Amino acid sequence: MAECEVNYACACGKSMPLIHLFFCKYCVTLRCPKCVSHEVDSYYCPHCLENIPSAEAKSMKNKCQSCLECPNCTNILQVRSAQVPMVRREAGKVKGFGQFKKVYYLQCSFCFWTTRDVNQPDKAASNGPWIEPQVEDNWMSGIVNYYRHLIQKEKVEMEKRKRQRRGSFLGSLGISDKLLPFSKLARSSFSMNLTGTGQFDENIVNNFTPLEAEEETEPADEKYYTAPGEPYHYASVASRINQPSNEVYYACDLKPNCTHLMVKRSQRCRECEHNLSKPEFNPSSIKFKIHQIALRFVPRFRIVKMVSLKPGEFTKVHFSLTNPTEYNLPVELLPLPEGHPSYSKLTTEIKLPDKELMLAARDDTAQYDTDASIQDFDDDPDIVVARRMNKLTFVISVKPLGTSGSVIMGFQLKVQVQGYDSFYST
Repeated sequence: MAECEVNYACACGKSMPLIHLFFCKYCVTLRCPKCVSHEVDSYYCPHCLENIPSAEAKSMKNKCQSCLECPNCTNILQVRSAQVPMVRREAGKVKGFGQFKKVYYLQCSFCFWTTRDVNQPDKAASNGPWIEPQVEDNWMSGIVNYYRHLIQKEKVEMEKRKRQRRGSFLGSLGISDKLLPFSKLARSSFSMNLTGTGQFDENIVNNFTPLEAEEETEPADEKYYTAPGEPYHYASVASRINQPSNEVYYACDLKPNCTHLMVKRSQRCRECEHNLSKPEFNPSSIKFKIHQIALRFVPRFRIVKMVSLKPGEFTKVHFSLTNPTEYNLPVELLPLPEGHPSYSKLTTEIKLPDKELMLAARDDTAQYDTDASIQDFDDDPDIVVARRMNKLTFVISVKPLGTSGSVIMGFQLKVQVQGYDSFYST
């Protein structure tokens, strides 16, 4: 049976596996994803791996204009070529030249959906961006225009308040505005708001009417109740959610979607504001400049074998500890204090080892060395079951207090990390 992970308690009290936690070596404590601040380092396309500046990504609505996704299965569309006859019009009639030209279109290699299925025109060149079809939405454009003018109005009012406070302060000192070492042109430019013009339409802000929900809706057409269903002709719910502005109902009306950009994030500790994780700038690189995950500093505690527990009786359960560091690590198991937030959730009574456990240092070449497997540690055979390289297997006696429900046990792990004694609740 595969080993089961044991949850570790974060500094905020939330418990999760060790692989999801960070270790702050400045605070010497564990940090969960909720205890760190996330910062965006760069935007990139997951398909073409092109770095995109933040301002350009914002203008493109966080989408890559060169890569399109299939609206049915969301796979990347591939460029395909075809030969079409060249035609010309003479006296209102279409005549052919007998020659062909090469055109390009997009096709999904998984479900074989093409842009020709939705009557999207072909391109004469294979390179260049495939622009996502834009849908005119007057209602959404009106909302965006309203908020744009509202922001302009708030900035102008904020600048006026700043000028009033500055004038009152100078007046209290007996200094006139005319005595300032600025020219009239400089004072007028200094009083302009952050947008540059400071102009907005008051009618758009005041005459904006929000939409209201209607109590009654239009009844559905009778054909949906009488006509036989054709599920393949209608767009799926997932495809319609990906295109909310189109409001499509049939699969033939679906349009290709631009690939959403992804971000490379860096995590920072909220207490000391030091970086815990910082990736490389190159999108094709999976390396990190800083990667302080807890799995590289704190011993990994796991359940080796699941056994059936009997209520009111002690049962030996096998656990394992793995040392991720390159030096011998002493570990001590202590009972959970009564003031701990998880103490009230415990449903078991446990007997912890009364001796300190010594974990061997991690050595990546030890598995190829036959002499490295022989380790001289003074282990108690009643506690330590097996030892191999930097992994130690031992037993803990567990007695469930209840007859039904979940079996929850907890204790503290005392480890010396970065020269300090650290306590981690599991």
